[in-house]
Amino acid sequence: MTDPEGSPAEPRTAPSPAAPPNPAGANIAASWYVAVKSSRLGGKPYRMRLFGRQVVLWRDRKGVARCMSAHCPHQGADLGLGDVVGGELRCPFHHWRFGGDGVCSAIPGLSRVPTTARTRSYPTREAYGYVWVWYGTAEPLFDLPEFPALTDRPRRYLGFRYDDPTTGTIRQLLENAVDHQHFSALHGLALDAVEFRVLTGQSEAADNGPPLTRDDAWFGVRFSGRPWRPPLRRSPLGWLTGVVSTFAMGRHMQLLVDGWPGGQRFTAYVDGTEVYKVIMGIVPEGDRVTRQVGWAGVRRTGRWYRTLFNYLLFWVQNRAGTFQDVPIYDSTRTAQPTVYVRYDNGLLRFRRYYQSWVDRAAEDGRAGR
Repeated sequence: MTDPEGSPAEPRTAPSPAAPPNPAGANIAASWYVAVKSSRLGGKPYRMRLFGRQVVLWRDRKGVARCMSAHCPHQGADLGLGDVVGGELRCPFHHWRFGGDGVCSAIPGLSRVPTTARTRSYPTREAYGYVWVWYGTAEPLFDLPEFPALTDRPRRYLGFRYDDPTTGTIRQLLENAVDHQHFSALHGLALDAVEFRVLTGQSEAADNGPPLTRDDAWFGVRFSGRPWRPPLRRSPLGWLTGVVSTFAMGRHMQLLVDGWPGGQRFTAYVDGTEVYKVIMGIVPEGDRVTRQVGWAGVRRTGRWYRTLFNYLLFWVQNRAGTFQDVPIYDSTRTAQPTVYVRYDNGLLRFRRYYQSWVDRAAEDGRAGR
């Protein structure tokens, strides 16, 4: 495969001075992240580790999902061991009660609650089958992005959910779709006529969903190529690989990816015809304890057997690709200098973008602390 800019890649001996660092630690950007499936929140508190901290989630009187630091400011008891009373979280140790804003509302035996009786709460949204939690600032800096494939047009798609644990970092998981060179190197997808472009405006990714409420929270790319397809008689396996990589629908594949610092939306096409959509969110449990979760679905074709074929083939492609990616995530040493080459231009731009949102989370105690 040739360099996307039309000439062989020339390695640089050192990163550009403008290149972002490769920091150790969780390096969490200010953003929306998945916490838990909506179905996991019922009438009891749900304890988990998120952002390197213990948190507790529950539903208030109106059924709204809430998230709060797990330890009571009184004597440090785990609020996740308590219960929900009147939509408020009650500590198991002394029955202090807390609202969704983290403020203590009642203390048995006291008529006046100290103003310091409060703990950290996190903004939440519920969408696409998950509870999302905002990290980095007291109030969200942008709205949770929309994904019409699951809200406006769910019957158009046949989909499945996935949940992949890894010891990789958030940035690794998100930049995977931007690092187009690994498609051929790791996944064996030999391509001709490769084109890769970082998008300049949100209107270019309209197929994925409406624009984000902040332009600088958005990053998008478009990738296309023609899978190599040798003559059938000379290489039956190579010919079959080329055919199924485009769902036996044509010769050119295209991938549209856009997202925010904690998730992404995808649309894939063959010869301009939409094949599938994906939404991915990140669950940042702690330093190198991460999960990528989401929903993936093929567009219904109007013929059940063709839809089923596309679904099964996409499921295999999705799971096989993840099976190859995760060992790389798990074993990569991220906190080291990086030698960049010409085809890393998009990767570098993504890393600068992502790091700008890590910097916005600095007031939250530096990501992952």
